[in-house]
Amino acid sequence: MTPTNPNDRPETTAGQLLVCLPDLAEDASAAALQAISTAFPSEQVLVASHSPDVLPQSNATLTVVPYKTERADLEWVLAAPDYSAAAATALEQKANAVLLLSNNAACSHAPLLRELATCVREKKIDLAVPRFALGPNDGLVNAALLYPLTRALFGVDIHAPLPVEAAFSARMAQRLSIVKPPQPAAQATSFLWPVAEAAIAGLSVRELETDAEPPVPPEGDFNQLFQTVASSLFSDIDAKATFWQRTRAVISSVPNKTATPVAEETSAEASAEIASMIDNFHLAQANLQEIWSLVLPPQTRLELKRLSQLPSNAFVISPGLWARLVYDFVLAFHLRTLNRGHLLGAMTPLYLAWVASHLRTVNNDAALAARAHEQTAIAFETEKAYLVSRWRWPDRFNP
Repeated sequence: MTPTNPNDRPETTAGQLLVCLPDLAEDASAAALQAISTAFPSEQVLVASHSPDVLPQSNATLTVVPYKTERADLEWVLAAPDYSAAAATALEQKANAVLLLSNNAACSHAPLLRELATCVREKKIDLAVPRFALGPNDGLVNAALLYPLTRALFGVDIHAPLPVEAAFSARMAQRLSIVKPPQPAAQATSFLWPVAEAAIAGLSVRELETDAEPPVPPEGDFNQLFQTVASSLFSDIDAKATFWQRTRAVISSVPNKTATPVAEETSAEASAEIASMIDNFHLAQANLQEIWSLVLPPQTRLELKRLSQLPSNAFVISPGLWARLVYDFVLAFHLRTLNRGHLLGAMTPLYLAWVASHLRTVNNDAALAARAHEQTAIAFETEKAYLVSRWRWPDRFNP
């Protein structure tokens, strides 16, 4: 039996759960519908689909409603149009909770779907996002930028602020329905940062640990991917400056043990990767001084020069230095000190240098990685005053 046709469906009941599906292939649609039926076996669920007429057979408790977003090829993560379309559909259908799924294996993981919906409907959380189990060397853009910036500036301790799946309440749907992406000219490729939106609106946020398969970004040009994510995040920070400048960072307790480089031998492959990233930093140190001098204050450039003179086995970027570097680029992005594409291109070798330092520090050890992530987040909280000062008086730190 197929899900109810959207043109011939029974009246829906206000307060139902709405599940918004991405544009999936037929076999993936079948898996997602089966997961929804398994997660919610005894209730009528609204399923918003891009292609309602071609959905495969499923449980009759699934009622299909039309749903369409205008977006680019960003299936691995949710984009701004996804949130806008889901919020509009939720308000139209008077749903009390929304599950917004991306083209990711987790959308067919029934326990995660059930836990996300329960968090919103029974625990009255406005935004619930998953936290996937990642290896110590995975998710490093998140560990270096997304998580510490979100925690320091918006006061929300959510490890994956750019979620690939999300559940939200009717109140959050109201908020999302009025949000304008910070990059209207590129709306189809803009990310929306729901954790920051919830923080500004005073709504509750929670993350749920899951054993679902973690998302994998598409293979391709890393530099382009890094710049896309960083540009979207920096744009959002720029647009919300009046909020985060008023809030005081809650500095967490410093871990008792400091993550320092471990003595064990790294694999030959890892050593070659680290050496390549450090070599890339040395090239940038030689060739990007003109650009860096427009972005970084003299003291920071001096620290980078000292770092470039260290042997590879002593190459470590401290959390404090990294936090100030990122804040310097956030400010330059805001001031449009130079073309934003060139700016983020000049930041990429610094990020890769941080990755080299991180890989040396944790040496594929999960406990050391968790400690290093915490120290990085604390550094961003501690250095928030530096960003606020530079934002308000940008010339004070320049010669």
